[in-house]
Amino acid sequence: MPAADASGAGAIAAGGSIAQALTGPGAIALHIENVGMLLPDACPPAESVSCPPRLTNLPFRAELFVGRSDELGLLRAAPATPGRPLAQVLRGLGGIGKSTLAARWSVECGPTHAPVWWIPAGSRSAIDAGVAALAAALQPSLVPLLPPEQMTEWGSRWLASHSGWLLVLDDVTNPADVEPLLSRAPSGRFLITSRRATGWHGVAEEIPLDVLSCDDAVRIFTRVRGGEDSDAAELCEELGCLPLAVTQAAAYCLETDCTVRVYLDDLAAYPDEMYAETYEGGDHERTVARVWHVTLDRLTNDPLAVRLLLTMAWYAPDGIPRGLFAHLGTPLAVRRALGRLAAHSMITLSGDTVTVHRLVQAVSRTRADADRHRNPEAIGDACAAAVKALARAVPEDVDDPSAWPAMRSLLPHVQALAEHVRPEEDTAAMAYVLTRTGDYMLTAGIRLAGGAYGLLQRAEAACVRHHGPGGEQTLYTRVLLARATRMLKSSEEAAPVAEEVLADCTRVLGPDHEVTLGALSNMHQVASLQGDTERALRLAEACLAGVARLRGAEARSTFEARKKLVMALTAVGEMTRADDLCDELLADCSRALGEEDPSTLSVRSLRTALAGQRELPETLIKLMAGVHSVGEEDEEGLIAALRVLIQQVGAVEPEQFTRATEEDVSAAERDLDTCRRVLGDDHADTVVARLVLLQVYAATRDPRYAEPAKDLLMEVLSVISANESALAFMLRVFGALHTVIDELPRPPDE
Repeated sequence: MPAADASGAGAIAAGGSIAQALTGPGAIALHIENVGMLLPDACPPAESVSCPPRLTNLPFRAELFVGRSDELGLLRAAPATPGRPLAQVLRGLGGIGKSTLAARWSVECGPTHAPVWWIPAGSRSAIDAGVAALAAALQPSLVPLLPPEQMTEWGSRWLASHSGWLLVLDDVTNPADVEPLLSRAPSGRFLITSRRATGWHGVAEEIPLDVLSCDDAVRIFTRVRGGEDSDAAELCEELGCLPLAVTQAAAYCLETDCTVRVYLDDLAAYPDEMYAETYEGGDHERTVARVWHVTLDRLTNDPLAVRLLLTMAWYAPDGIPRGLFAHLGTPLAVRRALGRLAAHSMITLSGDTVTVHRLVQAVSRTRADADRHRNPEAIGDACAAAVKALARAVPEDVDDPSAWPAMRSLLPHVQALAEHVRPEEDTAAMAYVLTRTGDYMLTAGIRLAGGAYGLLQRAEAACVRHHGPGGEQTLYTRVLLARATRMLKSSEEAAPVAEEVLADCTRVLGPDHEVTLGALSNMHQVASLQGDTERALRLAEACLAGVARLRGAEARSTFEARKKLVMALTAVGEMTRADDLCDELLADCSRALGEEDPSTLSVRSLRTALAGQRELPETLIKLMAGVHSVGEEDEEGLIAALRVLIQQVGAVEPEQFTRATEEDVSAAERDLDTCRRVLGDDHADTVVARLVLLQVYAATRDPRYAEPAKDLLMEVLSVISANESALAFMLRVFGALHTVIDELPRPPDE
């Protein structure tokens, strides 16, 4: 190769053939066998090029934009920092409206920023291509002269040497992809959109996006669909108020001229097709199913993350305990998988719980043969895992108060699982979960009890399939169902159910089995409701003897059986014996269980109620027991018994009634406050504590307590209204009282 020398500014020496050489102003391009002269303006320095006014390449203008006032406020108020660009990132779930907000903000910035440039930024190479495209728009003469990497470099130098521009980096996958560009720009503004929820510290100010409010979602739907539809709010709620899903549903309804109700029906019947559906001309890559498929593709190197997402799809969307997934992998692996899902905005982690968007769940439990993440086998395995996780988590003894916090956290997830799984597909594990949950709901509160009946009916059917009609688990579930029938239905319906299950348990399991004793206890309470107080007393005594033999004198179940015996004695008018047994029981409960144990609180309320009757004449006590013994269907008998009772009450001298003191009021109020704190407002024993306080208020004969008593009665009715059987009983008593009171002579007008 011959030697070559060059001197002087911009000089080039070539000892052989070269393709191209650029030296800036006055540049010469040397090609093999020819020499071309370029004008100085063909390749000017990036620093010397000005931006044409209103230069932009926005892909759309977000005409359907609604809401987001808080996020727009953050964008407008963001302060600039000298020496570094202003960078913000809109992050959130795919389809949540990040790009729409970015487009809306970009239009607003048009008069004050130049250029406003949009770059699809799914990878570092895509970002480089977007910067090269900006260079071409700023200086078109560069296109035939520079290869892509030099166009990117020229564009980066332009950004570094100018201010007043806005660059939108849309759908960034990895925060590290944008750092090289941000590091070279001392001024200007970046707006980033990304599904990545982590990795932005020190890179960009985060603006997390949530779903729209229901009102804003309906506004979008109505704008696209046109006209009002009374079912639009229901559809938006079903779609989780996700902007992408709402917009596509509205466009589909408009194009196919179908009502929202038809769309909802199709969504329920054909979820796989509807989640992948769009309107004619719509982007099939932007359906909700496809958007999240892309995210799951990015997690393929972590199969546990995908499995976790498919598993939690069967639960309620909020407050999913992380402990449910402990059996799916090592603690480190589960933690890492949850972290990756959170990093891609598929879930939100909050302490010990997980939150998932309800539409992500709906798609994740919908079978799709063409989707390798959601094929029928994967969906079936995830459902089975969800059931088994709950079966492991449900405490064995749901009557133990220490188990109630765990059951409260699991309850919404059991209910959601029951909605998503068809009853005919219930496994033995599912039957176990439903049975234990139904047991808890019967105990936890009057409002919850109503929901237990359906779960227990379903559990019974599954138990018969898996364990046979005489299986212990089946009989246990039937006992609970008989209990629910007694609590929620009439005694006419409850009695034959209770009799049958008691007979079956005695025949199959024997009289001393704990399941049989549960059936016996329920039969005792049915007999009491029927007015057969003598039989109820015999059953209560037999139940106590059996439980004490099986569990011992200090067991909680033994204390509960003793309380029921006290109540049975009260019903037959044996007040002295009932009073003595109640005092002994309260002392034993306080010693063995503690002052604030639910059993202790229940017995204390019972003792307070009995105390108000201690000094009553024996005649009145017997009459009150007679009122209690009137059968549920005997309206005339109830009216007659109340008529006699009121006549006798009127004949008793006032001084024979015990007057409650201020100390009695304070004690009853303390008991109610404790019940509210320990048991909750809806628990049956809290309702009893309210009724006891009402009794004490009345016994003071002090008009100051009239208003508090009225408020207390309204609370009782509000809670009891959730239980049709209990409400019917109270209304029956009130109706009978109204009839009797109307018969009383009126005082003469003065």
